[in-house]
Amino acid sequence: MAFQSYLRLVLLYSFANIIASTPSHYHNHAVLNRSSFPPGFIFGTASSSYQYEGAAKDGGRGPSIWDTFTHRYPDRIQDGSNGDVTVDQYHRYKEDVGIMRQMGLDAYRFSISWSRVLPNGRLSGGVNMEGIKYYNNLINELLAKGLKPFVTLFHFDLPQSLEDDYGGFLSPHIVLMDPLINGDYPHSMRSLVGNRLPKFTKEQSKLVNRSFDFIGLNYYTAYYAAYAPQHNAGNASYFTDSRANLSTEHNGIPIGPQAASEWLHLYPRGIRDLLLYIKQKYHNPLIYITENGIDEFNNATLSLEEALVDNQRIEYYCSHLWYLQKAIRDGVNVKGYFAWSLLDNFEWNSGYTVRFGINYVDYKDGCKRHPKLSAHWFTNFLKK
Repeated sequence: MAFQSYLRLVLLYSFANIIASTPSHYHNHAVLNRSSFPPGFIFGTASSSYQYEGAAKDGGRGPSIWDTFTHRYPDRIQDGSNGDVTVDQYHRYKEDVGIMRQMGLDAYRFSISWSRVLPNGRLSGGVNMEGIKYYNNLINELLAKGLKPFVTLFHFDLPQSLEDDYGGFLSPHIVLMDPLINGDYPHSMRSLVGNRLPKFTKEQSKLVNRSFDFIGLNYYTAYYAAYAPQHNAGNASYFTDSRANLSTEHNGIPIGPQAASEWLHLYPRGIRDLLLYIKQKYHNPLIYITENGIDEFNNATLSLEEALVDNQRIEYYCSHLWYLQKAIRDGVNVKGYFAWSLLDNFEWNSGYTVRFGINYVDYKDGCKRHPKLSAHWFTNFLKK
């Protein structure tokens, strides 16, 4: 999961309020399958460039800040790979596309850029505690050539109306919605941040307003939120501007079953709640679910056969897709769903200690791919 996704959790998912049960019949393909979704609805898998490719010196890529960080501070990255995981990753794209085609997937979502959070967890641009540089970076990102693309969806059989020079279609991948819809930050944000938040000129507001083809939405989980008053205005910072304490439990009861990552609890109803909120507040924009997934621990004691059994992931996808199709029936304009992730990959500071893939990557054997039960489930889901 990209760091942007985690920021989105903080800013968008804080409205979760109650734990809801999910119907037990969603495993039944006669009830939930591809035909449960509108004609032309796209199913795919997602990736992020650095988390997959490795091979920093091949293909003209060059080192990123993460290449520098992982080699300079290896002690800060958790390692569960027991081997060199970058071997041949960069050159296996065609093989991975073949896996996707065999599964019956329609498209591949590829994050071509990400920003704002550095490996040490600090915000980019040398942000100070007040967050002024972050807010300046954010407005510059919005204004850059009418929105620089951050997400590319490569369609294996792309409709001509969506095709462009990249062989796919593009979308911004940012945290805030209001500037894109209303040409300005929300009133609540201006009230909380005050004069530390930059202002749009009239020309800038026109540039960013509705300057997108679709909204790429990442959903993983939800949090309870409680008001956190700011006792000392002199200590205002980006990290406290939301005035909210977030928690994965209420009265000692978790919002849902926990995954390997401590921040990730299964709360499928949240994806429908969030989509309905966007529909009402932001005039029902075109949406693609660009990431949705869950991880398990990389357990070295398991045999390969045991490691391929990922029933919790099947539960996760089934339940979220069930609520997604309910949101579509409620009129939300969602046209595609991309599972995170096609393969196990480098999960930032967690390194290779957790696995998000529907296909297992054997780090001890040349990064060979093996389909997990969830990959077989998806294949059957897509054939119906």
